[in-house]
Amino acid sequence: MRILHTIYDDVDNPWCGGGGAVRAMEINRRLARKHEITLLTGHFPGAAREERRDGVRIRRVGTCRNYLFSRLSFSALASRALAKWPFDLWVYDFSAFSPVYAFPSRQARSVMVFHHPISAHAARKYPGIGLLAAAAEGLHTRLHRRIIAVSPSTARHLERRARPNTPVHTVCNGVRHPALAETREEDYILFFGRMDTYNKGIDVLLRAFATLKPTHQDVRLVLAGRGTKARLHELMSVSRSLGISDRVELTGPVSEAEKWNLYAGALFTCQPSRFEGWGIAAIESGVAGKAVIGTEIPGLVDAIRRDRTGLLVPAEDPEALAGAMNRLLEDSRLRAELGDNGRAWAANFSWDRIAMEQEQVYIQTLG
Repeated sequence: MRILHTIYDDVDNPWCGGGGAVRAMEINRRLARKHEITLLTGHFPGAAREERRDGVRIRRVGTCRNYLFSRLSFSALASRALAKWPFDLWVYDFSAFSPVYAFPSRQARSVMVFHHPISAHAARKYPGIGLLAAAAEGLHTRLHRRIIAVSPSTARHLERRARPNTPVHTVCNGVRHPALAETREEDYILFFGRMDTYNKGIDVLLRAFATLKPTHQDVRLVLAGRGTKARLHELMSVSRSLGISDRVELTGPVSEAEKWNLYAGALFTCQPSRFEGWGIAAIESGVAGKAVIGTEIPGLVDAIRRDRTGLLVPAEDPEALAGAMNRLLEDSRLRAELGDNGRAWAANFSWDRIAMEQEQVYIQTLG
């Protein structure tokens, strides 16, 4: 099977590098053992236009001048490539901020991968262009004839908005299961992910951390993951304004080994996102045997089993988040119980299994 997979994001993209890019690469590197796969992504500074990685041919199109033009040029050039390139199946990782358009004849041999609804947040995050993104989400949800949702709650959202009788398949995200050293508990709470203040709710996390009980003033907050210099500077400025900069550490990008070492030493993790497709970090916490606090939003309500692998709080509520953090800091038995349950839960989400489930959707599409 010749598969053309279009996705703006790329695991090495310094502007993004999110869970969608990880998912695309992890699945494609496994399916490349049996299929011919071309991954068409956006261009970014320092990237090669073409390379082959783990059997996957990666092509990058568009400009790398800046983030906005990179996305816009990707949309235009990926749409043009769809009209010309031969393929048996088009896998379309949808992004409202870099949509790709194809003729109906091409859509007939396509599967759209949908991560999370953004229409309620697009205008808040990006005034002006966000309205166009929301319109693109509504249009593409109705255009495509077969959709993969990465969480059950997102699938339910799509079933209400897609055309009648559109098959919506749920294929969750996976996670790596490395050999880990024995877990321990140091003096920090961990956030791991892209430093996207709005999407990931890092502003809410900082405000919550600043109001922890006086008995927890010796606890640190470690923010680990990729972010632009401007974003990291912004987060440190917020920390200073809240009077917590001496207890907040931003690590920047970390290696796989460093990531798992951070998980192993955390008291627990926090994922206070405003919107999320699934929440790979929530499952990674389980792999490391750590409890997680997340928000009651589509995606995370599936990745986190309420009061079994973690605690759930309303989104954008620093008081509720601080309350959950205080609760876990004061109850070591609860931390251990949630972490043990999380490890068993995470065992269900290997990338090998996820790749097999996604391949079955491809076969049904062409069958």
